[in-house]
Amino acid sequence: MQISWAAPCEGDGWLFDTETGCRMSDWHPEPEDKVTWSGSCSAGLKHGKGILQWTEHGQAIDRFEGTYRFGRREGLGNYVWNENHRFEGNYADDVPDGFGTLHIAGQTMAGQWHNGCLTVGGRVVAIGVPRTSCMAGEDRPMRSAQQ
Repeated sequence: MQISWAAPCEGDGWLFDTETGCRMSDWHPEPEDKVTWSGSCSAGLKHGKGILQWTEHGQAIDRFEGTYRFGRREGLGNYVWNENHRFEGNYADDVPDGFGTLHIAGQTMAGQWHNGCLTVGGRVVAIGVPRTSCMAGEDRPMRSAQQ
């Protein structure tokens, strides 16, 4: 299983929060889509504790509550995709790293994440990185600091 929020950041997939001056990634921004950030910004990047809320076609979708450090998730956070799919745990360099719990597709998987990867019960889960980078002995590829 793989959940990615890195891939769309490499193209034109950006929204701008006019209230805070922060730019946020979005899979496929439409003119009516919005994103809001309740924390502060540093040079256009989310910085500090806050809530990030994406709205698509007038409906609230993904939501992240936690801390960003110069635009990247850092420390404890809670990412909610919908009422049944969420991740609660520690982030480092924008991906799960440390203890965390994923609730998805009616299943709960918890354990020590490393560079966006969790291996539990013979299953490999990736959030924010390609699943192939989670295979034994491989490190997560470096990404641009703009994401």
